[in-house]
Amino acid sequence: MEQKIQFKNTISSFYDNSFFSLIEEFSIENKSILKDHIALFSNFFYRECQKEKDLFPSKNTTIQLKKLKMNHILKIQEQVELLLKKGELEKSEATLILNYLSKFCRFLTNKEIAKIYYKAPTSSKNYAKKSKNKFPIISKFTSFMEFRNYSSATIQNYITNVNYFLNYSNYKVDIQNHNKFWQTSSHQFENHLRKEVLTEKIALCTAYGYLKAVRLFLRFLYEENHISFIYKIPERMIQNGKRSNQYVNLQDVILVMGKIFERSNHVLRDISIILIIIETGCRPIEVVNLNLDDIYFHEKLIVLKSKKSYQRTLCLTETTLSFIKEFLQVRKNYSPKNSTQALFLSSSGNQIRSHFITYLFRHFNLKTFKEIRFTPKALRHTFITNALNNNNNIEQTKRNRWT
Repeated sequence: MEQKIQFKNTISSFYDNSFFSLIEEFSIENKSILKDHIALFSNFFYRECQKEKDLFPSKNTTIQLKKLKMNHILKIQEQVELLLKKGELEKSEATLILNYLSKFCRFLTNKEIAKIYYKAPTSSKNYAKKSKNKFPIISKFTSFMEFRNYSSATIQNYITNVNYFLNYSNYKVDIQNHNKFWQTSSHQFENHLRKEVLTEKIALCTAYGYLKAVRLFLRFLYEENHISFIYKIPERMIQNGKRSNQYVNLQDVILVMGKIFERSNHVLRDISIILIIIETGCRPIEVVNLNLDDIYFHEKLIVLKSKKSYQRTLCLTETTLSFIKEFLQVRKNYSPKNSTQALFLSSSGNQIRSHFITYLFRHFNLKTFKEIRFTPKALRHTFITNALNNNNNIEQTKRNRWT
């Protein structure tokens, strides 16, 4: 019969005073955490740390949390997973310990005791829930675009925009063949976007982007014989984006990165993405397309790929490589049962998309400045400007950026 490990539901008396004080402070900061949960986590954590000689140089010393590293945290995770597999830990206990381990690492980092950006594993249940499409017709529309060789970035962008349109229109599965519904919905959506433009909530070129996605979606319905009309975007709503030569202030970038360290639940991933864009001036799609074997740590090189730029190899600094290395230590926690070779994954375990990178910049700009001061595209302009200011050969800079 399987024997369960028994953990005290009160904080152990054998803690040293410094650790006991930290746990008390951690408990106060996390008021929503139950005391017996705190006890379960802290007892397990302390017991595992006692196995490490660098954390406990001798039996009479206090725990040396300043020496706590990512490898110690990953050993604790491995032990949790081993005990779960043996049946000596309940699944709920294992999940609780790992989630609080993540919170405790954040707590230690904020107190500048140790810098550990750990992410607990994503459960397969959550992964399945998040990857499910709300509208089945979107899957058919995706296949329609893939058959016509639309890029993955364009497909994802159009899916996002069409989902917005369907939600706004209160779309139901049983009305996909109604001409009147789609005609009325498209006109109402146009008016909605027009109001958004007039109140300066979005730019006209952004509204045009939404309507281009709607136009392609309605073309798909037409070719599938669901509707009998061809949708045209009103001329007053047509405006392509304007090329910007925006230069980003370095201090603004530093402040946004500081906010990521402070607020992000995915610090290592998010900082790695931003540093790659800053250093190479690459497109978001090139970051999306990165695979595990596209980073050469020994040579300090990265291989970037996209339809516009084809393939190019650029250098990375030791700082960026160090963040990527540390991210790789926790990458498996994003997708325990997914075999994808994509370097960067979403919280649900899927390969990230271009719109995620746009969201990342937008979200932390708003958190930092309450406005959007720069975008990934702006950092591309900053890269080329810095390269020219540093007296790099203009033809070489052009090749690095545009080829």
